[in-house]
Amino acid sequence: MDILPSAVDALVVGGGPAGLSAASWLGRHRRRTLVVDAGQPRNRFADEVHGVLGHEGIDPAELLARGRRELDTYPHVDVCAGTVVGLTSTAAGFDVEIEGSGTVTASRLVLATGVRDELPDIEGFLDHYGSSVFHCPSCDGYAARDHTVAVLGWGEHVPAFAVGLLDWAATVRVVTGAEDPDITPEQRRRLAERGIEVVDGEVAALEGQDGQLSAVRLADGSEVHATMAFFSIAHHPVVGLAVGLGCDLAPDGRLSVDGQRRTTVEGVYAAGDVTPGAQLVSVAAAEGTLAGVACATSLHGRRTAAEVPAPAPDPEALAPEHVPDAG
Repeated sequence: MDILPSAVDALVVGGGPAGLSAASWLGRHRRRTLVVDAGQPRNRFADEVHGVLGHEGIDPAELLARGRRELDTYPHVDVCAGTVVGLTSTAAGFDVEIEGSGTVTASRLVLATGVRDELPDIEGFLDHYGSSVFHCPSCDGYAARDHTVAVLGWGEHVPAFAVGLLDWAATVRVVTGAEDPDITPEQRRRLAERGIEVVDGEVAALEGQDGQLSAVRLADGSEVHATMAFFSIAHHPVVGLAVGLGCDLAPDGRLSVDGQRRTTVEGVYAAGDVTPGAQLVSVAAAEGTLAGVACATSLHGRRTAAEVPAPAPDPEALAPEHVPDAG
């Protein structure tokens, strides 16, 4: 869109599965909605999306493009390419500063800002990422069936991560990539019992052609045979804007929400990978649905944007304790 609205009922930060799903349900409730999308989805390197009913193997960019096209069904929903750089609470709701585009006032916010994965700084990594190198066993473990898999990582969580891949892989090897990998002798013993070798050494490069991995090359020149790799270093929830508003964090560093995806700040909802739980496309879309519906119905009985139909009255006014006694 060329001109941003000055005020909306709801502003959605993030145009991934969670954000687009929330926006679609806000649209179905005929609420004036703006989605601000920075265009950096977490799965942008992947070739395919898995486990989404009716869309198995779809290209992630195509899935999002379909979602945006579906929003065209709702005349009160717009999508803006941009980055939200500031959120401020006001008497009217929230002022949302969009880099290079100005400020929009929103009665409600839906934060679908996701997480950022820490990627290994390894030669050839991006040549294979999304084709034969992955970060999510739940998403892509099925593709690893009967493969020789290398696990790249060095934290104390890596052994459990590696063992989980035995659901699919024929062979799993852990390549620590660090002088002090934080894998204890007891963990190494238990990995060995499960047939998982631990290779200590700095990873120099990923070898292969056309995205198909063939080996992990170490700094000393030796190679670890692998036809697929998974990495587990760190991922960082994008919570800076939410924390600035005063939203509480869960113990894992993601945004604390209730069953309706409400954060601890009135009028602010959150959905997708930025909240606790499974980090899957289908789950993110479902959470976006919950957030969108809850956000829309929270506007019952309130003044909303001038160019949209008025929302329903506040149903609380018709609760039994509020209905006058006819006698």
